[in-house]
Amino acid sequence: MLILVVSVCLSFSGGWAAPPKPAQSESDAVVHHLNALITWYRHVITLNVEAGQPGDLLYLENARRLAAQAVQFAFQSASAQAALLAGGNGNSNSETPTAQQQSLANSAANIDKQITLLQAQLQAIETEIKRATGKKRDQLVAQRDALQGELGLYKEAQDSLRQIAGLGNPNETSGGELATQINQLKQSVPEVFGAGLGQKTTAVPTASAVAPQTAAKNSGLISETSALFTQLQAIHQIDQAIAGTVRLREGAQKLAMPLRASLRGLIQQGKQLANQPPPASNAAPVATTQQTFSELTAEFKKEAAAAVPLSQEIVVLDQCHSELVDWRDSIALEYGRALRRLLLRVAAVLIALAFVFFLSRLWHRATLRYIHDARRRRQLSVIRRVVIGFMMVVVIVVGFISEFTSLATFAGLITAGIAVALQSVILSIAAYFFLVGRYGVRVGDRVTVSGVTGDVIEIGLVRLYLMELSGTGIDLYPTGRVVVFSNAVMFQTAPFFKQLPGTAYAWHEIAVNVAPQADLAALERKLMDVVNSVYSQYRQTIDHQHALVERLLDTSMPEPVPIGKVQFTDKGPEFVVRYPVVIHKAADIDDELTRKLLQAIEQDAELKAAVSASPQLRAAIKA
Repeated sequence: MLILVVSVCLSFSGGWAAPPKPAQSESDAVVHHLNALITWYRHVITLNVEAGQPGDLLYLENARRLAAQAVQFAFQSASAQAALLAGGNGNSNSETPTAQQQSLANSAANIDKQITLLQAQLQAIETEIKRATGKKRDQLVAQRDALQGELGLYKEAQDSLRQIAGLGNPNETSGGELATQINQLKQSVPEVFGAGLGQKTTAVPTASAVAPQTAAKNSGLISETSALFTQLQAIHQIDQAIAGTVRLREGAQKLAMPLRASLRGLIQQGKQLANQPPPASNAAPVATTQQTFSELTAEFKKEAAAAVPLSQEIVVLDQCHSELVDWRDSIALEYGRALRRLLLRVAAVLIALAFVFFLSRLWHRATLRYIHDARRRRQLSVIRRVVIGFMMVVVIVVGFISEFTSLATFAGLITAGIAVALQSVILSIAAYFFLVGRYGVRVGDRVTVSGVTGDVIEIGLVRLYLMELSGTGIDLYPTGRVVVFSNAVMFQTAPFFKQLPGTAYAWHEIAVNVAPQADLAALERKLMDVVNSVYSQYRQTIDHQHALVERLLDTSMPEPVPIGKVQFTDKGPEFVVRYPVVIHKAADIDDELTRKLLQAIEQDAELKAAVSASPQLRAAIKA
């Protein structure tokens, strides 16, 4: 019995998958056309006017209105065609679905009987199990389990038959199926059928939608480029809508061709019937002719109900096509203008950058030609790089940025963050301009920074490089190391010592312990003669530097000459001579002075008696 049920199910499913009905291809064409039309309608209503002119709002509104009308006419025509299919095929294939239904009903009845019988057997066995004992009970339990398995299998077969029967009524015609599909598709566009035909069915975009394009005309390169790409995208979308409109019109033409042919055939039949000779005095042929005319009229109304909305849909699609083409031409025109504006702005930015570059080269050549001091050249070169870099940044910012208010806010926040993160670097750059000022540090100057003495070998934008010097205080020599300081040391509490502008001399001292009975006047005269004799050898250099200092500082200063004085110390009276020395010849000068002092003391007995100890050379400045 179970094998019979399965075979019935399989035979029914094979019968259900029989070849499609004659009108099924026409139904598919109608459904396909409606699906394509809904997709096109949704594409049209999602178009926007951001890429065009404010007047393009009218094109968009008209296109949306016409698209909604096309959908309404298409559904009217589809509903009429569904009625035609339902009326023309209502009696076709009626016997086959009845046989299939009868087969399903017989199979279901047999399965119901078997299920009822099995349930009764199970109930009886359950009663016997309660009374039985021993081996008989075990046999009854095994029999009950087998019956339960068979009952479950029959219930699965019953469910399968119900599912097959639930697929639909085999007697339903293609027209009924088409009407159901049309109603389902209509529910996907409720906004179209919420208003009367020809009325506005979509929301009109606000004028704010065109504001971005209007503002972009006076914006920077970034905004204009973005607007240009928006216009390209809009043109592409409208081209897709135009192509979809053409395809829909072709589909509507294909659907309308058989309807028009049928209408022409009905009209031809009416003409032929009207041209027939009048019958003789017999009322039966007259009644037959009138009935034929009535049938032709009714059929013509049905065909026209499907053909007229389809023709109206074609007319609306042509109008929508014209609106879309005009809209695309308007955006294409604006695209050409935007492209010209963008190219002009790019050209202006390039010309401005070329001018800045030309100014940089002119500044560089003028510096090389008219500035001969290497230090001044480096300073002007740094200033040139800073100024030219700033001008290039300004040109780029003005060319690319449009929202200066937002830019100012953003720049303020960024500047605050940079100022905190790069505090030392910014301080060093600020100190650089103090170092290279009018009375600043030059390469070759001897400076003392945080207890380190050295000659300046490089002044960077953020760092200062010194060649370290070391020695006894009067005889300094390079140690072979380079000391690097941040320029920000200028703003620290550690002292920063440097030479006077335009000078390269230092002060040294020679101290002579004097005996109590010595003639101080004679001792002073003889020692000063020795010092002056050595000083006269390089006095011209000192005088030149002194004159340069007075000219640079625009003030009068005491002339640097040897000065002698007597002072009292713990060891007794001491005669000290303070004299200037050229820094880079200090060792040679001190050596020459020491030799002549010793020679004068040895040759003069009075001077030798007045000096109680050997002379001592030392730096006049105690750092």
